[in-house]
Amino acid sequence: MQTIYLSEQGVRTGEDITVSLCKLFCEYRENTTFVFENGDYYFSPHAEMKADYRLSNTDVAPERTLGLWLKKMKNCTLVGNGARLWFAGHMQPFTLDECENVTIQGFVINWKKPMVAEGIVQAVSDKTVDVYVDPDKFPHRMRDGQLEFDVGADEWYPLVRWGHNVFEPHFRTLRRKAGDCISTGNGVTDLGGDRYRIESHREVVACPGDIVVLRHNSRKHAGIFSEHCRDITIEDVTVHSCGGLGCLSQFCHNMTYRRVHFVPDRAAGRLITNGRDDGMHITCNSGTVTITECTFLGLMDDPINVHACCVKVTEAIGNRALRCQYGHVQAQGFKYWAKAGDEIVFIDRGNMSCVYKAKAKAYMLEAIDTFTIEFEEELPDFVLKMAQKGAALAIDNVTNTSAFVCTNNRFGSCRARSVLISTPKPVLIENNYFESSGSAVLVAGDANGWFESGECHDVEIRGNVFTQACLTSNYEFCEGVISVCPVVPKPEVEKPFHKHIRIVDNTFDTADAPVLYAYSCEGLQFVNNRIFKSPAAEKWHPNENRIKLRYCVGASLQNNQWIGTFSDDTILEQEHCLHTTFDH
Repeated sequence: MQTIYLSEQGVRTGEDITVSLCKLFCEYRENTTFVFENGDYYFSPHAEMKADYRLSNTDVAPERTLGLWLKKMKNCTLVGNGARLWFAGHMQPFTLDECENVTIQGFVINWKKPMVAEGIVQAVSDKTVDVYVDPDKFPHRMRDGQLEFDVGADEWYPLVRWGHNVFEPHFRTLRRKAGDCISTGNGVTDLGGDRYRIESHREVVACPGDIVVLRHNSRKHAGIFSEHCRDITIEDVTVHSCGGLGCLSQFCHNMTYRRVHFVPDRAAGRLITNGRDDGMHITCNSGTVTITECTFLGLMDDPINVHACCVKVTEAIGNRALRCQYGHVQAQGFKYWAKAGDEIVFIDRGNMSCVYKAKAKAYMLEAIDTFTIEFEEELPDFVLKMAQKGAALAIDNVTNTSAFVCTNNRFGSCRARSVLISTPKPVLIENNYFESSGSAVLVAGDANGWFESGECHDVEIRGNVFTQACLTSNYEFCEGVISVCPVVPKPEVEKPFHKHIRIVDNTFDTADAPVLYAYSCEGLQFVNNRIFKSPAAEKWHPNENRIKLRYCVGASLQNNQWIGTFSDDTILEQEHCLHTTFDH
């Protein structure tokens, strides 16, 4: 193992090192430790630092603009020593491509002109809000009737049409029922003095002095992107700004994120803003993904989402191959969706049951949204008939699914949910602290809308604290503080989608109902939990019961303590369930 000090190679603080650092990485691809100084390094768009990457759950683009580009590096460590990495314009700070046993530690990712903005509420009416935007912290202009923001590199981006959220100023939690309450579809008016009136489609929930997070630009780049890598560790990294998903890992094996913090740059006067979208997005990984001792606050989408990517079958090609179509416009064109020997499951898109399994022989991408896949053996007639129907069948690659360990993280208030899981491998969510504005944990699964697939077989949710800041706004799938809510269009109680979810020894401090919602699940346990009725928060959610089960089999709800005066004495509501064990 050799050690390279960047300063000795002419890669110095205070300079734009985008190209020179890439050349250094190309020269030393293996068995090398790269040591940065505790200083400021600068990165900007360069023509030679553009490449075609197909990012999961991200806007399709012909190329991405890269900052630190690690390609086919092995047994390497980047030691940041607290180095501050400054980016300008729409860029991808870190890209890891086909790397093995690489560690990135001790960096701060930031923009002088941030990728998300914020304003201070000055006045509110039913569907309008007046905000002040500091021109030094968030450079902006009005142009052709649109409020635009400068992100550096001569790039300006308008506000997106929806998804602007209101945080109260003291504890920096999303104001109750304020999730996505501000849209810009009815226009923005310049009031002078950097004050703007936003006319929203729906009622604005805000008070003077509140902080509005204003999303602009597009979801084009991730903060740390890893593809087709194995045994990667990201630790002691702070993300102060990001133009898309924070950490995106796809088709990787064994990923560890330790002490990665998504927090605002308070020294620069930012109160909430850091990431524009999800914090960590884990797509089609294998092995084990570990996320531990991390912090999330003020993100504009889910802090963590772990899932696979299933696809629609459009036709059979002979009796050994299928033509398939990616189902979502932000998840397509993948180079590594399948390889020879991968285990493929066939899914009835109606009841979401697995109807067949086979081994892949070959995968060929035909277009950005279409591919063919060949199998080792002939497919049975009933599968071929389902394939010819065009909308009845989906397939998923279960080889590209990972175990997930989520421990000792702090989920501060962010837009939407906190942890989404859709994987058949073991899941442990333990000793975390939740202030989610939506559901704290969503056990999802879908082959019809988002196509973020993966039925869960073994989930342990243990020893967590769910505060009264959870479930204060109503986003998609947020049916309870913990929501088991797969998309199953035609449920059959005899064919539950998820299995063996255990929610034990947790503490809930809740406004009221609902605490737990479970749909199409077998072997659910809700045991030994303490649920406090918070006297500081009122019930608002439309779900009336503390626990609601639908199409569940063999649920066990036992030895839970309900402490305080709840609005309804009815704890449990059931619909189309079998063999439930319940004590009061």
